Amino acid sequence: MNQFGFEFKIAIAEVVLHVFSKKTIELEAGYVPFLVDSSATAEIEVECFQGLPEVDFEALKLLFEAKNDEQRFYTIYEASGGYCFVLFDQNQKGIIQQIAYLNASFDYWKIYSRNAMALKYPMGPIIMHYLTLFTDAVLMHASCAFDGKKGRMFSGFSGAGKSTISMIWANAGSQIINDDRLVIRKMNGQFFVYNTPMYYVDISKKAPLNAIYLISHFPENKAKKLSGALAVSKVMAFCIQNNFDKSFINKRLEFFSDLCSVTPIYELGFVPDESVVSYIAENEKQG
Repeated sequence: MNQFGFEFKIAIAEVVLHVFSKKTIELEAGYVPFLVDSSATAEIEVECFQGLPEVDFEALKLLFEAKNDEQRFYTIYEASGGYCFVLFDQNQKGIIQQIAYLNASFDYWKIYSRNAMALKYPMGPIIMHYLTLFTDAVLMHASCAFDGKKGRMFSGFSGAGKSTISMIWANAGSQIINDDRLVIRKMNGQFFVYNTPMYYVDISKKAPLNAIYLISHFPENKAKKLSGALAVSKVMAFCIQNNFDKSFINKRLEFFSDLCSVTPIYELGFVPDESVVSYIAENEKQG
């Protein structure tokens, strides 16, 4: 852990967040490379407190629950024209780790924590998700390789080979933007891919987005180009999102429709060796 006094600024996908508190904030190491100068203009304010407030959850409207058969991750309620998030400790079943409030314009957070770790998982990724609703962006479960000219995003279901294909491109000399969680943001009419703070330390990275590949293991390298509603629906399946509000869904549909209209989308079955690199380059030449 790193202690950063009472405030700092952090940039994710070029959106600057001002994180501040009356007490010392502890920041996980993966966030440190994303710190920016205090003179940077913040677009989102994140106010942090130590200690959990009393909340009458029965009086709030339940909007969404993130959980599986073994544990609860977080719950979202409607509150005061915005949202109330209840986050659970992932190591102690049923224990509330944090309670957070977000306003309706997605630009002001109040985070109440049991300790000084204001962005402790899953709080950090939740902030990243709602950051994309604040701007023209989406959060994706994907990897991206940048060869110095083109940025290619690879996505697929668990076990499809995102880490494998990232390693192959890295061995071929490409820069890996991230191999798990990315932000796609539209800026000045162009789409870019950004990495996000992770549990490990990595520098902040950015690359143009020139193609998207929906991958799976296959006996041979084989690509099929997708278009229209099919391309939109298949790419959107790997967006990290909360869909309890129709406006959220519409915003995502508009974003992906725009993205897929200008970015080549492929289904790619690949052999897990270096042959896929030359295959993709040749396939893109052929259109």
